Amino acid sequence: MTSRVYDDVFVLPAIDARQHYMQPADDAASLPFDPLPHHVSPMLNISALCIDRHLGDHADKAAMVWTGSGARPEERVSYQALHEEVCRLANALLDQGVQRGDTVAIHMPLMMESIVAVLACIRIGAVHVVLAGVSDVPSLGERLVQCGAAVVLTGHETSLKARLDSALLGAGSRCQVQLVLVVAPAGAGLPMKPGRDHRYDAVVDWYEPDFPPAVMFSDDPLFVLYPSRRPGRERGVTYTVGQYSRLTRYAMEMLAPQGNEEIPYSLLNMAWNAGQSALVISVLAKGGTITDHR
Repeated sequence: MTSRVYDDVFVLPAIDARQHYMQPADDAASLPFDPLPHHVSPMLNISALCIDRHLGDHADKAAMVWTGSGARPEERVSYQALHEEVCRLANALLDQGVQRGDTVAIHMPLMMESIVAVLACIRIGAVHVVLAGVSDVPSLGERLVQCGAAVVLTGHETSLKARLDSALLGAGSRCQVQLVLVVAPAGAGLPMKPGRDHRYDAVVDWYEPDFPPAVMFSDDPLFVLYPSRRPGRERGVTYTVGQYSRLTRYAMEMLAPQGNEEIPYSLLNMAWNAGQSALVISVLAKGGTITDHR
């Protein structure tokens, strides 16, 4: 195995990183994916752009300042700590069968673990879809079926878990979800389906805090966005690595043209609830700090 280095960030060679994909359900949208697109050049993994490149001189800088949420509430998360959390989840997802091109649904509000989930998916080449703002159970079920999600990450709040359980029950055999990771504080009582549902920290904390980001190509699928609610059955729009990279650049340039403005949490949260992760990612790509001071 030969390795490559891009901007001092170690990445696996693409030929070794390409793997078999789970097939989506019959009525799910198939992702346009070429297993070995030799006609395009490899790109730096976006998770490396957001984390690894900051570890040299800014490892101790705050990537997030959180007042408290999730399984392990922290007031301050450094780029070094964020890197470790992302790598643990990346290792966990890969070990649980998530492969490049598979879809992971994030059914959580904007919080540390949801941002970690986006970066971990990007790091292994999985496709992420944010379903934080979907409150309608039938719509949530249809989106999980349509995107072909194999894994869902959700929060411990009763409404979140209850809606997800109802959506999965309604979707039945049309849904491919095999694993649900629930972010919850210790001692929180939750309805858990044996074999499918597991506490996030009970699974993820066992894994190594290091995972080399996979080489990505510009036409690899990376992100699914559902448009605003509209009549009829909704279809998600798939963004490739190249499109997502342009989306993050545009988002930051539009909202912070001078490059030094702090993006208000309310705006980040609004974008997140609309299913959009690019604005949050763009803040980390520029070495900024995400705060939930409202």
